[in-house]
Amino acid sequence: MYQEIELAPLDEPMELGPSSLLWRWADQRLSFTGLTAGLLQLMHPAIGAGVIEHSDFFNDPWDRVFRSVPQILDVVYSGPEAERAGRKVRNYHRRINGIDYLGRPYDALSAETFWYAHATFQHSVQQVAERFSFSTFTAAQREQLYREGVEWHRRYDVGMAEVPPDYASWATKWSHYNTHILEMTPAAQRVLDLSLHGKAEHLPGLPTWTLPIQRQLLTPIFRLTQIGGLPKIVRDRFDIPWTVANQLELQVFEEFVRRTWRFLPAKVRMPPESINGRQREALAAQQTRPPRATK
Repeated sequence: MYQEIELAPLDEPMELGPSSLLWRWADQRLSFTGLTAGLLQLMHPAIGAGVIEHSDFFNDPWDRVFRSVPQILDVVYSGPEAERAGRKVRNYHRRINGIDYLGRPYDALSAETFWYAHATFQHSVQQVAERFSFSTFTAAQREQLYREGVEWHRRYDVGMAEVPPDYASWATKWSHYNTHILEMTPAAQRVLDLSLHGKAEHLPGLPTWTLPIQRQLLTPIFRLTQIGGLPKIVRDRFDIPWTVANQLELQVFEEFVRRTWRFLPAKVRMPPESINGRQREALAAQQTRPPRATK
């Protein structure tokens, strides 16, 4: 049950737990919005350059996804260990720097670059709530989800200089990036080509007999959700094909998820990090509950 809370200043820690909006929506539906986040990140000049020069992403793209996302979700769900988890993620980026394809220096730990990478995740969670659930945001709820996302960012300990003070300021900055900062970097172009023309296959954890399913069923879903999740201004700027038929197909898929999601078992709906966090919080609540009076 949602309860409006008093929001602390941006640089002050706040608790995240089962009653938070971030815990409510940072679930496995991020699979439907996360591919968009990845493409938007690669359109940022520094992030795109870092991925090309400091990772094996294009030889094994799913490895980066399945290795990174659980650790990022740990920063949301790991309670007293959350700041340690955030610093661990931050430290992976210490040596990611260099010169991009246009000769510009970049550093993954610059406050601006790290803010934008996090902003794509924050946007992903918001998209889960707005497109893949029946929720209708009030202004207070939208502000609270944003503030909880700021706490997520604070836990990385990279500084708060680039963090907008409220959701309206965040939305303005997000729009500015989409309109003026993002580029069709070499990394983004390669991923876009894969999305438009490639086929999903060899997904980690799936047996080889599922290859036809991956190619014929998952490929169009991945393509729809990744391209359809891009802000319209980004598709327009870079002439990324998107038709009325595509939009209708995406809306049908979103409606299907909205109507069926609650019927799936918890272990399907929630990532392991969420399940672990909820079990930890339930145990802590049980231990602090006063003992029953005996006759």
